[in-house]
Amino acid sequence: MVSSTTHHGNANGRHKPLRVLFVESQSELGGPGIALLTMLENVDRSVIEPVYVSLTPQRGELQPRVEALGLPAFHLPTGRFRQLGQTRRVIFALKELIVKEKIDLVFTNSGHPLLFGRPASLLTGRPCVWWVHGYEPRDPLRGHLIAVAEQFLGAEAYFANSEYTARMLRQDFHHETRIRVVRYGVDLETFRPAPELRSAARRELGIGPDEPVAGIFGRLQRWKGQHIFLQAAAILSGRGLEARFLIVGNSMFGLEPEYAEKLAEIAKQPALAKRVMFLGHRRDVNALMNACDAVVHASVESEPWGLVVAEGMAAGRVVIASAAGGPLEMIENRRNGLLVPPGDAFVLAAALEEVLARPAWRREMGEAARDHAIREYDPKRAAGVLCAELQDVFRLCGNANGR
Repeated sequence: MVSSTTHHGNANGRHKPLRVLFVESQSELGGPGIALLTMLENVDRSVIEPVYVSLTPQRGELQPRVEALGLPAFHLPTGRFRQLGQTRRVIFALKELIVKEKIDLVFTNSGHPLLFGRPASLLTGRPCVWWVHGYEPRDPLRGHLIAVAEQFLGAEAYFANSEYTARMLRQDFHHETRIRVVRYGVDLETFRPAPELRSAARRELGIGPDEPVAGIFGRLQRWKGQHIFLQAAAILSGRGLEARFLIVGNSMFGLEPEYAEKLAEIAKQPALAKRVMFLGHRRDVNALMNACDAVVHASVESEPWGLVVAEGMAAGRVVIASAAGGPLEMIENRRNGLLVPPGDAFVLAAALEEVLARPAWRREMGEAARDHAIREYDPKRAAGVLCAELQDVFRLCGNANGR
């Protein structure tokens, strides 16, 4: 962690905040957008002055929420990177915005914004940071255009959302001193143990107060493993365990819309009849997590970090997570949660069965999970780390460019 918090000075020797352009391009509010919004809500504006720009075809879900914070927010309609004429226009519009808003540093929130923000930063001599929310090392045999472009463009610094993501980055970007870990914060007021919300959510769903409930949260995509969750549910139902299983989330970003249909087919099997509830996209996620006795993370591939894991822990739930990637940095097995092999429905079923059968142990682990979340995911602390790291990048790179 960087300790420097010195503001940069102007010509009169006075100190002023670092003016940072946050570049984002998700139309729908997914994990990276939620992570950025939480940072913007908690950043110390005497240290960092945020300016936000959305690169989406139409105004995305995040922009109104940024505007509600009283921050300058802009929208530059953007299509696919391969549309080179439009891409060039957006890059030059970003260049003009950087100059007009007196931006000191450009912050790109994931890989797609980097493709536009990095050229604009180079054209204006401003340093660029790339917040990496997941990374797969480039396969030289496939030569994917976007991956090649990301590696060619690079950045002055790479902020990885976990040690796992940092390790993946180092396989393609060998400047270890430029790769720093900047983890997400979680809104600990929104995500908290709430018995009153638990009762209300169960009443709404028609679930009894003592009925066992497990839930899985997140966008519906095969690698997220909702089918593994349903397979584990079928195993438990076949053993006579009467429980409810909640699936919260929709397909997003136009990815794998057929997967939701496959899940609905799995849920039709007799063992799961009337036990599975598809709740779609919900804003009352904390209430639904509180309604659960266990929150399941079932990704079949390595999760870069795991926002749902952190939110479940903050809600004081027992989280059963796939033991790969970011969750290994978050959960101490059988103390503040459980880790299971990715893609193994039988082991997941066994873990669920044990958690649901041992309420005292469940409460103990839930309390340990909440304590861990308070220590590690406090949003003010996370925003403080971000501010310090941005200042350090500017100190090392911005001043060298004469800013």
